[in-house]
Amino acid sequence: MLLRGKKYIFDMILLGLVLAFSGCAHNRVTLGFSPISGKGIGTLPSETVVISTLQDHRFRLYSFEANDMPDIVGWGQATGTLYTPQNIPAHVSRALAEQYKALGMHARYEPGLGCRVKKDIGGHSRLILTGEVPGSGTVLCGSIIDYQFQIDHPMVGFGTEISTYDMAAGATVKAQVTLHLYLADASDGRILWEGIVDEARGMRNAHPPDLNAKGVSLLEKTLARTIVKSAKAFSPSLE
Repeated sequence: MLLRGKKYIFDMILLGLVLAFSGCAHNRVTLGFSPISGKGIGTLPSETVVISTLQDHRFRLYSFEANDMPDIVGWGQATGTLYTPQNIPAHVSRALAEQYKALGMHARYEPGLGCRVKKDIGGHSRLILTGEVPGSGTVLCGSIIDYQFQIDHPMVGFGTEISTYDMAAGATVKAQVTLHLYLADASDGRILWEGIVDEARGMRNAHPPDLNAKGVSLLEKTLARTIVKSAKAFSPSLE
């Protein structure tokens, strides 16, 4: 009986671990960026834009400090928290280079390039570049303020006090991206352009299966549109 009891306990622990890991797997998503076409940008800059790894300032409402939830990318009602094993700042920074090149610009992602903003006595700002600094061209630095998607399932009520989520009904999927970017002269760190670009997209009546994949797809399309906005914003400063 003792051995049989121990085996039962072991089986229950093993089942719990299996369920825990399967739950974790269900809540992990893979990011995958595909550039889109962009119109109306005007004259594209001929200079190469070198992109450093953006800083991760997501989920920090009142301070520009490092994000302490680095692998969270999605959430929602009856969805829970969605994670990714990928490095989000590297993913977004690489997407910047891919989207710029798709627009016809000369761009590359340089993960070994570091930068920070420094203000002088007169209040003017410039970028201090470190690491693999290019000798010429322009450098793009900055931070991720928002990059997430949300999948919300509607609620249904039974009587006046009982309610639950209707998982069979269509879900609402939303995505938000906000980037704070600096474009600077690579030779001296002089800031040529600074701006905050953002985009939000959404869809209703999204049905299973693959709701998480639909959320990721919407997020990446929103990111692409945000990057196109940034190119439109800083291109005039390089003409």
